Amino acid sequence: MQLRMLLAVAAMTAVKECTASEERILYGLKPDFRARVAFASSLTCDSGTKTIPVSSVNDDYCDCRDGTDEPGTAACSHTGVQFHCENVGYFSSDVPTSRVNDGLCDCCDGSDEYKSTSTCPNTCATLRAAYDLQEQAEEAVRAAGRNARADVVAASKLKKEEHFRKRTDLEVEKAAADTAVTAARATKAAEEALEVQAQKEAARATRKKVASHLGLLDMSSSQLVDLVLDLTDKIYVKTDILDILRGIQPSDQSVIEQQEQAYLLTEEAYRNEVTRITDLNADLAKAKEAAKEAAQVPTGDGDEPAPVEIDESKYEPVPLPTKPDRPIVTLFAELTANQATNSRPEAVAARQALAAAESKATQVDSELTSLDATLRGSYGPDDVLYSLRDSCVDTTSGQYTYKMCYFGQANQDQTSLGTMQPIELPLTALKFTGGAKCWNGPERSFHVTLVCGDTTALTNVEEPSTCVYSATLTTPIVCGEASSSSPKATHDEL
Repeated sequence: MQLRMLLAVAAMTAVKECTASEERILYGLKPDFRARVAFASSLTCDSGTKTIPVSSVNDDYCDCRDGTDEPGTAACSHTGVQFHCENVGYFSSDVPTSRVNDGLCDCCDGSDEYKSTSTCPNTCATLRAAYDLQEQAEEAVRAAGRNARADVVAASKLKKEEHFRKRTDLEVEKAAADTAVTAARATKAAEEALEVQAQKEAARATRKKVASHLGLLDMSSSQLVDLVLDLTDKIYVKTDILDILRGIQPSDQSVIEQQEQAYLLTEEAYRNEVTRITDLNADLAKAKEAAKEAAQVPTGDGDEPAPVEIDESKYEPVPLPTKPDRPIVTLFAELTANQATNSRPEAVAARQALAAAESKATQVDSELTSLDATLRGSYGPDDVLYSLRDSCVDTTSGQYTYKMCYFGQANQDQTSLGTMQPIELPLTALKFTGGAKCWNGPERSFHVTLVCGDTTALTNVEEPSTCVYSATLTTPIVCGEASSSSPKATHDEL
């Protein structure tokens, strides 16, 4: 410590080397270099290949190829050697030796202009005072940010605990839903068995009704009854089936046969009417075209004909009549409909109950899967980002509104800038990739740099390259303990 104090004093009074004609002050030496030459008579340079007397240091002549001997003059500026500013009371710094004695004050202590005609006042104390004020203000922001971060961490902890409790509830709900599905399936099976029995009984009654309607009750052939019953599944019934029925009982017409004969007469009238209306509509279409041509009346030689509107309502086509339903088809449709309504209310309710139970079980499974994925995610130190899931920050820059959502999407107005990628530690940035593809370019992306702040704000939105966007997010989430990366004065004399 005493040696360093002596060296600091030596920096102010400078190491002096007396010659027969002058006293020379050694400026621009770094502390370790000054310690080497303070009590030495020679200096080794150029990786140990050359030795020169200490008197050659800062003599404005470049003796060493590496410029070691001229840190305080511009003689070796081509080597990249630098002048060291002690800046006592502030922070030391280095400047290129090409700036030494150039008339411009680069060091706050003015030591770089020791031989120039410029007057460089010592501003180190003033700079230090300004720095301390700025540091105090920034530390106040960091302290507020740390407090805000603690609140976010506490909220994240509560949110995660809430989700774990919800997961436990969902597990219980899932077990109950699965049990309900099993019970509903058993109930459905039992009710449908009773329903099938009831439908069989209804089918026997339907056979009687069909046979009665067709006049077949006196028939002894069970094959005929089965044939008719098979037709209940068909939409269209061919005429030859009716012929078969007539062939079996020619002496007595059944109700359905009487209806069929009436239908055939009606169908013939229907076909004649369709033919008549079709011909009429064709004539109307021709008349309409003729009326349009007649309406184009020339107004003079060489003039275009002036269009005249015609009353198109006079030429509207006549709609075709509705085709009558065939009696036997109507009968089978009614019978089929009656069969469909033979469901037991209890069976219908059982099916509905099973559908509801399965829907509930699916919903619970989906919620549980989603919650598990949420709980397994990475949310940074102390799970600081957990409570920020799905929250968003936006800002307006130029003509666009930019919006980023934690663990979601980033957008420029309605244009996607990508989806947030898993976070990386240390937590210094959020990355969004896979956005809308640029015309003739890459997919859009968004890189958000995180900076400690007591409030949250999205700023400095830029597009450094085509469709690659960047921004700064001031946020408490990255405000840790007092920063150790800020420059601090290390001078013992402070």
